[in-house]
Amino acid sequence: MKTEKCPVEQALQVIGGKWKIPIIHHLNEKPHRFGKLKSRLSKVTQQMLSKQLKEMENDGLVKRTVLSVMPPSVQYSLTEFGKSAIPVLQTLYSWSINQDSKITKCIKKNYSKV
Repeated sequence: MKTEKCPVEQALQVIGGKWKIPIIHHLNEKPHRFGKLKSRLSKVTQQMLSKQLKEMENDGLVKRTVLSVMPPSVQYSLTEFGKSAIPVLQTLYSWSINQDSKITKCIKKNYSKV
């Protein structure tokens, strides 16, 4: 028996996780070099940022451009596919703002126990 995959679950497999949405947010502002992106996401490790960017590049969300400068540098930008996630994330942002007190209560109740 074939089970149908939930489209939302599939989308979250591509853009979900702790760092991909913040990466998309920053790259939507403008392209960034690796170091600048790392400084904007201060708590991410260099290894994790590199891994996430590589996955996003493989998934077609991010374009990696090697700049011909000395020393060599790499710049990341959103592809059209990556940009297509922006309206969804803006809707999620609005929902979060509108439901702030409920979301905060849920986080405190269920996710603060570390």
